Amino acid sequence: MPKLKQPTPLKKRAFDFIVTHCASYCHQLSVKGDLEKLRQSITEIKSEVFSWLPPILNQLSEFCERFFDEFSKFGKEMAKSGGRVRSMTHRKVAVEIMMDVEIPGLRCSDLHLECANRSEYRRFQSIEVLIMQSPSHAFPSSKAMSYFRLENLIEIWLITRCNNQELRIIGTHCKKLQILNITYSRYVTDDGLRALQMCPDLRVIDFVGSVISNDCINELLSTHKKLEEFNIIKHDYLPWAGRVEVYDPCSRPRELVCPSIRRYCARGPISEANLTAITVLFPNLTYIQFCCQFFSDLTILKNLKHLTELSFLSSYSILSHVRHLLTTVGENISSLEVKMSFRGNEYFKQDDVNFVYKLCPNIQELILPYDPNAPHDILVVPPFNKLKVLSLKNSSSWEATVEFHQLPELETLMLANFTPIVQIVERAMFDNVKFPKLKRFCSMLLTARRDTGLDDLNTVARERNLDFKILTISDHDL
Repeated sequence: MPKLKQPTPLKKRAFDFIVTHCASYCHQLSVKGDLEKLRQSITEIKSEVFSWLPPILNQLSEFCERFFDEFSKFGKEMAKSGGRVRSMTHRKVAVEIMMDVEIPGLRCSDLHLECANRSEYRRFQSIEVLIMQSPSHAFPSSKAMSYFRLENLIEIWLITRCNNQELRIIGTHCKKLQILNITYSRYVTDDGLRALQMCPDLRVIDFVGSVISNDCINELLSTHKKLEEFNIIKHDYLPWAGRVEVYDPCSRPRELVCPSIRRYCARGPISEANLTAITVLFPNLTYIQFCCQFFSDLTILKNLKHLTELSFLSSYSILSHVRHLLTTVGENISSLEVKMSFRGNEYFKQDDVNFVYKLCPNIQELILPYDPNAPHDILVVPPFNKLKVLSLKNSSSWEATVEFHQLPELETLMLANFTPIVQIVERAMFDNVKFPKLKRFCSMLLTARRDTGLDDLNTVARERNLDFKILTISDHDL
């Protein structure tokens, strides 16, 4: 059975109370329609409450984000119950909690920006993280970055609508930039990427979906000495997302080694020459991701002495390559992720899971697709001694269940399409021998299907003060 929740530290309880109280008070003013009083209260919170929050703890930023989330949540709950809430007008006032004051660590997203006019964006005085995943809604023309204060930005997401003009603005004004995500921005070209040469602290860049030449990428690698990764896919593999330009590592002279690169995504097809170039140019890789077809033995990767994480996101036959590679580097692997984009014969079976258990004694994170041998088959998870995160998806139309040996370090369990799910979770939840550290279970179910009884187990966990939570695919944060 999971451990009992420990008492919440007094400082955190006080902080949580202040956030909820302020948001609830402002919401009540919103319900009454007292817009002027609401605006006055926001001003008072900034002048009175903020002075009590130590800037060194980044509590100002956390307070603002949580205040706005709580205020919005109160409004949604009122709307569900038939109450009349002037939602957008009053949310526009509530977002002023973030404006006209220095807030270290401030994060701004579409959720906040949609509540303000473009002319007001400069009132966010100290943004460090700017996330615009749907900028086309707010910016019909390509002028997004010109509306913001840019000098403190450390992380920027400008999805689908970035172009060379935006990158020139970023390169000129964002001297502290470390992370840039401009995925699926088809108007970005070499000229735009070259404008980032003036961002000396750049660590991570994702420009998947842009047409960038090998020459430009090689310039990028030579210019940014702190660059740790580029174009790593951090979401489910989307083969329909459009043609992706493939960087050829063989285009780079072997003497131009990039010691700072830690994470690399190989797109293909991958030949022996490509793999050799990767091991020579990026000798300090700890993580490598494959989204490609293989035309070579992967065991050459044994030359990457720091390699601990493997990810395969593919629609090609990969299982034999995975097994062969693990025979060489399996003892060093702490994370293995395999996701397939279509139904085929490449999903893991019981023997393959056992193979991973045998070859990877230090594995801590395991994400696999499973294919039962027959209807109502049982997958038996071996006793991985160090495993902390386990995600299994039954990729067959056949029903299957899962049983477990002792997993002494497991903290997070994710299951998709296994039955009977409630009984599986209930057994895990109350088995302190097999799961002494289990804290979180994620069921990959749609919200509309949350009548499975899992919510009842959440209630049981709360009533018994257990440190255990059940999430669904619609609201989990994994």
